[in-house]
Amino acid sequence: MGLYLLCNAAQAQESASPCVLVFGHGRNFEPDQPQRNQLWDGFNLSFNQQVALALQAGGRRAVPLVLPVEATDIQRNQRLLLAQAVSSGCNQILETSVFSDPEALMLVARLRIYPLLGSKGPRLAGSLPTIGVANYTNQRDFALTPRVLGRFQPGPLGQLMGQEALEQLGP
Repeated sequence: MGLYLLCNAAQAQESASPCVLVFGHGRNFEPDQPQRNQLWDGFNLSFNQQVALALQAGGRRAVPLVLPVEATDIQRNQRLLLAQAVSSGCNQILETSVFSDPEALMLVARLRIYPLLGSKGPRLAGSLPTIGVANYTNQRDFALTPRVLGRFQPGPLGQLMGQEALEQLGP
């Protein structure tokens, strides 16, 4: 299972300013469809990278972290996410995701911003903050067709949605 950490965590911690962990993950894992899984991983990686770059261009410290579609252990994913947020000094999570909703026949690109609760001040050794309720959601829906999938460009969309999210990030 691949884990994509797209910055140097030590470098991220050097800055005293709070950061946002830009956490991306895929859905739609199909063990017998490696090409399809690669498609979703590519969409999510590109989308996440561009969201993080938009935040950085807007003056925010953003630490990107992307898990592949086969990372389906939610508890393990959450521990990885929270550990990275703590080690990077982040106080918010911006979740990025590109996935299909086969029942609705939709391709979805979504951002959500969550506060990290208990991320400041002393904690018990080994304890992690908790993730609060999302205080911002931005979602774009597209028809789930072969033509749309073939033309979908997650990078430019991530750049746009990242710029839109900048206004919603707190201190």
